[in-house]
Amino acid sequence: MQQLSYFVAVAEEGSFTRGAQREHVVQSTMSAAVGRLEHELAQPLFRRAGHRIALTAAGDLLLERARTLLASAREVRDELGALDGTVQGSVTLGTVLSTGTFDLAAVLGALRREHPALQVRVWFSALDHDRHLERVADGTYDLALVPEPDLPSPGIRLQPVGRLDLVLTAPLSAELPASSLSAAATMPFIDFPVGWANRIRTDRLFAAAGLERDVAIEVVDVATGLELVRGGLGLAFLPRRLVEGRTDVRIVPLEHPTLSRVLVLARPDGPQRPTVETVYRAFARGGASTEPKKSGNP
Repeated sequence: MQQLSYFVAVAEEGSFTRGAQREHVVQSTMSAAVGRLEHELAQPLFRRAGHRIALTAAGDLLLERARTLLASAREVRDELGALDGTVQGSVTLGTVLSTGTFDLAAVLGALRREHPALQVRVWFSALDHDRHLERVADGTYDLALVPEPDLPSPGIRLQPVGRLDLVLTAPLSAELPASSLSAAATMPFIDFPVGWANRIRTDRLFAAAGLERDVAIEVVDVATGLELVRGGLGLAFLPRRLVEGRTDVRIVPLEHPTLSRVLVLARPDGPQRPTVETVYRAFARGGASTEPKKSGNP
């Protein structure tokens, strides 16, 4: 089962390196496990071309079967744990990098204290929310914390649990002639790589205003972005929760509506494993106090 889990991770991530990171093992362990699986099945599962890999026909067939087998194994573990009334097993949660007003650490801590035999595996990812929902639909994720999608998601239940607010953050030394997008566009920006969810949102914001900006530095996490802003290297749209109350950077109020979305907890429709239901209820309770309201896209 471990070999199958490693194989699925590599197949879904499209990389042995990213698959190993996802499973929290070194790449050599991942490569050896997949190699043993290929030897046992007498079939190559991946085509390798340099650093790029793709599934073979055998790999495509095994991926579908492996997902089913791993899901069945999780159900068996849940049922065995339920024999003595213990909630145990593993639940996989996909989440965007920042959960806004939803206190993920507090909810996970409360779950661990209440159900110490329950493991929640959290995968932080910069994937666009549509990709997160695809992983909920195909069973890669049991649950996901994502921005509310613009269009309905058939087969997926969405429960609002918080808000995601991005605010324009500037160094203390920055002098903006006015609190407007046009003034901000004259300054260098720090942002995520092209195609990442937050980058798409900010690019659309400036494009809608007919403005071009200079993204001078690209980062892959909000903490690094904040440090670069603090160092005076540019402006950045960062999560409000990360910067509010800080004295080493400042929030620039904008005339334009803020970049704000509802954060939702996504799960497949229909009955779920008892462990998934337990985590789902805990997350729904954890987000109840935020009382998010719908808002349109900026």
